[in-house]
Amino acid sequence: MRILYFVQYFNLPHEPGGSRPYQAARAWVRAGHEVTIVTGAVNHKTLSVPAAYRGRLVVSEMVEGIRVLRVWSYAGIRGSFRKRLLNFVSFALCASLVGLARGGGADIVYASSTPLTVGLPGFFNAFLRRKPWCFEVRDLWPQSAVIAGILKEKALATRVARWMSWGFSRSASRVVAVTRGIAQGLEESGVPSGKIVFIPNGVDDWMLAAGETVVEPAEDPFRIVYCGAHGRWNGLGQIIDCAKLLADEPVEFVFVGDGDEKASLIERGRAEGLDNLRFIEAMPKQDAFATLRQGAASIVVTWNHPFQKMVLANKIFDYLAAGRPVLCAAEGEMAKLVREAACGLVVPPEQPEQLAAAVREMMALSPGERSRLGQAGRRYILERYQRRNLAFKLLTIFAELTGLERDMSQGAQGGLIAVDGGAAEGGPRE
Repeated sequence: MRILYFVQYFNLPHEPGGSRPYQAARAWVRAGHEVTIVTGAVNHKTLSVPAAYRGRLVVSEMVEGIRVLRVWSYAGIRGSFRKRLLNFVSFALCASLVGLARGGGADIVYASSTPLTVGLPGFFNAFLRRKPWCFEVRDLWPQSAVIAGILKEKALATRVARWMSWGFSRSASRVVAVTRGIAQGLEESGVPSGKIVFIPNGVDDWMLAAGETVVEPAEDPFRIVYCGAHGRWNGLGQIIDCAKLLADEPVEFVFVGDGDEKASLIERGRAEGLDNLRFIEAMPKQDAFATLRQGAASIVVTWNHPFQKMVLANKIFDYLAAGRPVLCAAEGEMAKLVREAACGLVVPPEQPEQLAAAVREMMALSPGERSRLGQAGRRYILERYQRRNLAFKLLTIFAELTGLERDMSQGAQGGLIAVDGGAAEGGPRE
């Protein structure tokens, strides 16, 4: 099967950011399929362009059997939604043209948002090639942007985004939701339930072996690690509130990553004299995973808003795979996962006093008790959310839409096992 995959951000394990597209594409290639990815040159986490891609309209490279076409887009995007919008639109236009001109043959087209504009090259390439396409939704637009204050409810941009979202979902053969809340939101917006497929994020293959090595976590001070974006949507101010309440106790909060709010978070910590905060730049995902394992616990927070109940951040899968207990200030899907995995403590979001109490409770546990929590989370996530199995579920959908069911026998030979609910591991460990 020939798969043409549009995604604006394509990160490898040695680069900052999530690697869902890489993990899926690699699994498909190893199962015997051809994959061409059309992606951008700007790294989503560092907002920089590597030297190899600067000043070039398109760069072609092979990555573990995956054909990757990196296209130009406007790169000066920090600190302004208008600049980000220019980045989104310029990528969509270039990706559409490059996909048509250099995408090669394709049996199916797959386009993954965010941003929403990635649907444009997916739609146009599928339409002009007369092939089926699937639209992956990793965030509900424009609803999430309105709630975050990025867009106004009645603004022209909001109306255009709503029209685009409706059009993409209507024309796509399948719409892939990465959380159950997103699936519900799509259905409420008019997408037929039979068209919606739930395929969540998961654990990268290399984390299986990386999480088995013995690492003694830091205990003095008690180190709590946040790893991810530092943006308006992430609500990290409540961790600063918690740190202020614990300023006189032997605890340190480590923030790994980058984003528009990072400078203001650092400035606030400095202005309030908080010595228990440490900020680290965005780093390759493998290094970030090692940093998680060096901490005594991990932390994740959301807003106190009904919309946030559908959030199931990619970072939570990394946290559990790292084998460390989790402090979770959330409601909805994130809180449910932590409770089901029995891997940490859950409190309501935007309640720093309760979060501080949970930190004290976690610190009061013995190292052995914290290790048992962490290992429970690791077992839970590896049993249910391995990316190779999730990638195979997508392959079964592709086969159904293209009529190329015979190719699925190659998937079985490639070590992929389809699982619904729990996932058995297939193929060699890495």
